Amino acid sequence: MGSQRPSSRGQKRAAKSAARRRRRAGAPTPSTVDKTLGRFSDWLEGLDDPETDPQATVRVVESLLRELTRVRPQFTATGWEPDDAHLVLDAAESVLAQDTDEADDAALHLVFSSLTYLAFLDETDLWSGTDADFEHCMEDLTSFVDSMPDTLTVDDVTLPDVPADEEAAALADLPMIARWDALIAWSAAGETVDAATVANALRVSVPTSTFQAPADVPEIADLWFGALLGGLITTSNGVAAPGPQAGPFTARDVLALRAAVAGYVSTQLSAGPEVDVSASVAASFVAQTVLAAMTPDPPEGNLDEDYESLEGEDRRTAELVTARLKSLVDDGLLVDGEVVLVPPQLCHAVRDGLADADLFGNGDSATHTDADTDTPSAR
Repeated sequence: MGSQRPSSRGQKRAAKSAARRRRRAGAPTPSTVDKTLGRFSDWLEGLDDPETDPQATVRVVESLLRELTRVRPQFTATGWEPDDAHLVLDAAESVLAQDTDEADDAALHLVFSSLTYLAFLDETDLWSGTDADFEHCMEDLTSFVDSMPDTLTVDDVTLPDVPADEEAAALADLPMIARWDALIAWSAAGETVDAATVANALRVSVPTSTFQAPADVPEIADLWFGALLGGLITTSNGVAAPGPQAGPFTARDVLALRAAVAGYVSTQLSAGPEVDVSASVAASFVAQTVLAAMTPDPPEGNLDEDYESLEGEDRRTAELVTARLKSLVDDGLLVDGEVVLVPPQLCHAVRDGLADADLFGNGDSATHTDADTDTPSAR
């Protein structure tokens, strides 16, 4: 008996179209959407060399599908129409309208995630729309991606030639260094680890209790994780002790100082496990700003910009970006003026921290804790 498969490209396309017409007989239910997203996640994980982080892409696509369903009741997650792609592009354009150096990266992230999802639907024969609609959506989204400039990575940063003693002196002057000195001294007594005792050791006045972990208190969490990641302290069975880098750090060894500050930067720029789209986009904005601040073409200083004209998620994203950048300025890691700069003596530590940061909350960095030990672990 001969094969039942279509033998030509045209026959294969016709068979796909017939299958799509059958699928269009009923709109996907929420459970169907969830199953499709699950298959999308598996498909991404199976790619040999994905261009973006799989789980970050899934989260963005899930948010887009929910929003498209809300805006267009007739929307079908497996059968987009041109208007659906246009709404995605409108969202990307609203991000670009913020007119910041980081907006390009965030807008590209949204559109590229949509393209990846549509490619998945086609390659797995889950697409239930028309061929014409698929081609229209792909062309519109691809045109947007092709028009965007490349985004920065840590490889685009050329480290300045700074003598080790100058780098060590600049790192030692940062405000978190003295707090870590105090934390190391506290850990030598073998104290029990809880938020109240750690806050007291760090000399941070903030409401805490002995029933909280340091990671649960935002005002001390980044300092705590920076100390752990830098090897300044360790914990075992809930008891603190000086870490392997405590001695070199207190002696102001440049490598120990750099590692601790890099760990702090990594925790500052890493997203939490419950990150939403606004927080994810904000993390990307901040990372691009900090990277650009270490290049010959730094971004303009606009940290006091008024966002009254923005609404909803656009305003929330802009405010998250500003809050994070101002925090880095307060920490001495950024300088805000006519342009935003990373001081040359700090570039190595900041770049290392960015390289390790988990911008989208995917568990790739070690900035979260094991439940029993409160020591860093990959999520």
